[in-house]
Amino acid sequence: MEPNYASLPDLRFHTGSFFWFAILFVFTQPAWSDCAKVEQRPYGENAPWNVPVAGLQRHPESDEYVRRLWDEGSNRPGNFNAVFDEYTYPVYNAADATALFPISIKWKSPLDGREIPWNPKWQSAPGSDAQVIVLDGQKGIEWDLWQVNFDGKSVQATNGNKVPGSYWTRETGFAPSRGVGIPYLAMLVRGYEVVNGKIPHALGMPVVNTDGYRFFPPATKIEYPKKRKNGLPEGIRFALNVSDAEIDEWIASLPEQLSEATRRSARVIAVALRDYGWFVVDSSGAATLQFESRLTAGDCWKRAGLETVEIDDKEYPRDLLDGLMIKERIYTLVPSDEYPAEKKARP
Repeated sequence: MEPNYASLPDLRFHTGSFFWFAILFVFTQPAWSDCAKVEQRPYGENAPWNVPVAGLQRHPESDEYVRRLWDEGSNRPGNFNAVFDEYTYPVYNAADATALFPISIKWKSPLDGREIPWNPKWQSAPGSDAQVIVLDGQKGIEWDLWQVNFDGKSVQATNGNKVPGSYWTRETGFAPSRGVGIPYLAMLVRGYEVVNGKIPHALGMPVVNTDGYRFFPPATKIEYPKKRKNGLPEGIRFALNVSDAEIDEWIASLPEQLSEATRRSARVIAVALRDYGWFVVDSSGAATLQFESRLTAGDCWKRAGLETVEIDDKEYPRDLLDGLMIKERIYTLVPSDEYPAEKKARP
């Protein structure tokens, strides 16, 4: 929408022209302010997903777990998509809530029958999971909700929890949460992180073939006991063995129609996959890396050049990581209870 310049004073004939120019500039710029913020990294320094992979040991069965990820982890071999819409998480600020509303939880939860901050304008993520994260940054409170709806008077969810302690300092999982038993906010890529040029943590990846007989710390539970043998234990961690030169080569191979902003964001994501890797966090119909929902980070993703665009037979940013995440570059790390003592999570 074009600004209505006619409604402003003629800047040529007013001594306060600089003032009016400043007002015009401010009110006609895109709202990028939330994207430019720099927040403290959520969770403690030794939260396993906040620990860089440098100095960690490879798993002795790395090749076998990589095979399971590549061959069986998605809807087809080697298909790893980035998701910004369905089956990921919008993140709402409790300060934007209009009131405290009662909440009812279908599954057993201490949150059932209590009240949570809510705004009737808030929407859950598209898809059957319909997830929501609500954060109170001042108090460090995280509410995680699954299959959420609001009827105008109360919030309903199939599963929902108020995570104990502060999400600024917590370093361990929380079993009532999603499949891996770790709070939703952990490993979620926020829009402002990419805009600011660094993802300072591992990413989260739901996969098809979660194991029904074992999990790897930092996971705290088996999601579907005895459902599948020889799958991927939830909590397993992978990373990319890729050099800066190989990242440059991959970025140069991307379609020329992609913007410089897209290429910059691609580099930020690639570096995080190398320096922090990703954890298997949930069960899904395909292997995906989860980025904050466009419902709450749409402006940031636009600024980062990560709006949806189709080029030939691919859709970006869904298919952005094709050519980077190849089988030969992926390796498996040991569970977090085998990290060096100085890097182990504090209870």
